[in-house]
Amino acid sequence: MEENNKISDSTLIINESNTNNKIEIESNNDNDNEGSPILSQLEPIMSSSIEEYYKINFPEYKIIKIHKLIFIKMGNLLTFNFDSNYIPKLSIGPHWYLTLVLLLLIFFLSFMLYIAIFNQADSVKRIIFFFLILIEYFLVIKTALTHVQVVMNKKKSIDTGGFCSICNVYFNPNNKVEHCRFCGVCIEKMDHHCVWMGKCVAKNNTFYFYAMIFDLGLIYAYVIFCGIYMAITKK
Repeated sequence: MEENNKISDSTLIINESNTNNKIEIESNNDNDNEGSPILSQLEPIMSSSIEEYYKINFPEYKIIKIHKLIFIKMGNLLTFNFDSNYIPKLSIGPHWYLTLVLLLLIFFLSFMLYIAIFNQADSVKRIIFFFLILIEYFLVIKTALTHVQVVMNKKKSIDTGGFCSICNVYFNPNNKVEHCRFCGVCIEKMDHHCVWMGKCVAKNNTFYFYAMIFDLGLIYAYVIFCGIYMAITKK
């Protein structure tokens, strides 16, 4: 089946083959970008295509539409904010509520530390403390929302030597693929499943996770240093 849809200077061609189960997308306008008016006009067509893409590549998907927003449920992951290849950039894991609890705990502990130590500190020490806390908030949210790489390969090839009988997908064993029973999907380059982040720490969010741990260590070290220094100098 081949459809040609012309909108302004851009042409979207969708070729679907029953033999190779593949969708190809081509555009004749190299100047198109996410913020262009042309792409905003193409939204209805892209919405229809994304359903076909996941119907072929991840048949177990569930689609949720809220006005113009599209969410795809892959296993127990709720994905959204898709790129031009229909790959999600953001996702929310099954333990999302524990991430909210963690953010509240960070706020509560920060407030207690401010009252106990930094209430009497000078402005420079306060600014550094709040800066480290803001970085921690950013890294927690970034880790929790960044989408991990979900394996969707349904076809066996020379490069695929592994197979998950639960997801019915093939994968390259060198990619360190593991099936997460909490997320309900196979994750590429999986490190571990962190309930406090709401989902797995894997290919796309590992850096942010360990940066968050490092920043947390800096906060502990800075609090201890300031506490000792202020106790000695009475400042």
